[in-house]
Amino acid sequence: MYWYQNNNLLKNSSRALSLFVGSALLFWSCGSPSATKSPHKTSDIFSVDSFFTAEVSRLQQLNPAVLKSVKKDGEKEERELKIGSWKNELSAFQSADISKNFDPSLYEVKAIDCVTEFTAKKKDLQIQILRIEFDRNEKVKHIHIDKKIANTLYDSQEKLDYYSDSLYRIVKLQDVQGLDANQYEIVGKFISSKK
Repeated sequence: MYWYQNNNLLKNSSRALSLFVGSALLFWSCGSPSATKSPHKTSDIFSVDSFFTAEVSRLQQLNPAVLKSVKKDGEKEERELKIGSWKNELSAFQSADISKNFDPSLYEVKAIDCVTEFTAKKKDLQIQILRIEFDRNEKVKHIHIDKKIANTLYDSQEKLDYYSDSLYRIVKLQDVQGLDANQYEIVGKFISSKK
């Protein structure tokens, strides 16, 4: 009986140890800069503008080839090209900055593991969702933005995704008063250079 009890004790302690190690790895593996502090001051808020200003500069220098596709109302065109102005290409992303004059009463902020998300508390705010995912080195891996503009002339909804060094996507649905609604999608996939 003694060997049976020791064997169970060994099994239980190894289970507890593996649970402890697994939990520690989970917490260690991913930490965004915002996850460690409560992001309610303007200085704590991720600056989309600053991030894309740096990306524009970096991509302008690297000059990567991009497989770009444009789909409008069901018709699609695709070609490989070099982007002449990354500032123009990423302007829709750069304009979605909520860090300037950030008001915590307008956004619910969640920072869990590798993801920091800002969700609008009011439907009339232009930026409805801003989600930033970080890798374990605290570098931006993915930015997702939901934008909405509604006025007497037109309604516009945009979904923007930027995956660092992988692809960017802009999906826009626009409904202009008196005209048919139209939708377009732009996808740019970075082509890795062959060495």
